Amino acid sequence: MQTIGYYISDYGYGHAARSIAIIRALLLRGPYRIVICSGKTLGFLKESLQGMGWPGNLYFRECSSDLGYILKPHSVEPDSDVFQQEYADYISSMSMEIQREADVISTEKMDLVISDVSPIPIASAELARVRSVIISNFTWYTAYRQLIDANNLAPLSAAYSKTDFYIYLAGSEEPRWEKRIGIKAGFFCRTPNMEEVGRLRNVLNPDQKKLIVYFPLGMSIQAGSLDSFRMWQNDSCLFVVSANMTTSHRNAHKIPENYTESQNYVAASDVIITKPGWGTVSEGIIFNKPLILLNRGLMNEDQNTISAIKGRHIFRLVKWDELKELPIQTETTPKVLNTRIHGITENDRNLNKIVNFIQSILQAF
Repeated sequence: MQTIGYYISDYGYGHAARSIAIIRALLLRGPYRIVICSGKTLGFLKESLQGMGWPGNLYFRECSSDLGYILKPHSVEPDSDVFQQEYADYISSMSMEIQREADVISTEKMDLVISDVSPIPIASAELARVRSVIISNFTWYTAYRQLIDANNLAPLSAAYSKTDFYIYLAGSEEPRWEKRIGIKAGFFCRTPNMEEVGRLRNVLNPDQKKLIVYFPLGMSIQAGSLDSFRMWQNDSCLFVVSANMTTSHRNAHKIPENYTESQNYVAASDVIITKPGWGTVSEGIIFNKPLILLNRGLMNEDQNTISAIKGRHIFRLVKWDELKELPIQTETTPKVLNTRIHGITENDRNLNKIVNFIQSILQAF
């Protein structure tokens, strides 16, 4: 049985959610032994992948992960000053982390290392003489170009350039990193359970008179109290919010902390308000939901994702201060599409393309 080391960034839950979709698809093709390496999202990964062979052929290992972004308090914008010092600390420990992971890759006898999207396991794989593949719509090298002087990004560039293969996800504006082969893949997400989607719609909107608004800021964002936002004044809406969001309004429904399959809530909603994270945007596209997106100018990843959906999906851009005053109602949101989920075929096609490519790598060497 071949062994795959799957390294997943723990900055937010988007990397973990899309990795779960790929791992589920891989395990249906198996058998594979998959060593899943992450940090804060490890519990979420374990819970989500129960029933998929764990612990028989799934192993979970805690490791240090990516720095990610450092955001200003009560804001969705990056804090450049604090980030500079955190980045310097991250780089200073990088060589030690690369050696540590190289030892793990060798000990676990990994046949392939997959990264979304840490540079460390890529450099470690080369040190251990194991093939590697990046699966992502961005790298931290391009994400940090507006935050860090170009000369200080050299360690990231050096690490990413060691990858053998790259699966460029929709919205990627990366240089060519791979030494061998790269492919492009479109938007995808975890498949919803349509029976659960129906149940949620009945619970959230039993008389079908409300507009269900999915409003997750992301688990990495601590934006403080949102109770002053104008949107809560509209009782014709029901807002589904993530468990970390601080609001006590009567028409807000928090996703339970132990509920891992949030894609079911997205599929049950009528419209999505979110930062332009790749995972939630993918769900909006696959599930046929109009998007209201926070426009964050210093986030290259956000801007590339927005560019990727222009002309193919209904969305509206708003600034953070605009969102505070935005009245959310049918006539002021993007045109609400029907609730038919038309993108499942597209989802399967993109997931199959990724899994087929991974399998071809494993079979070729």
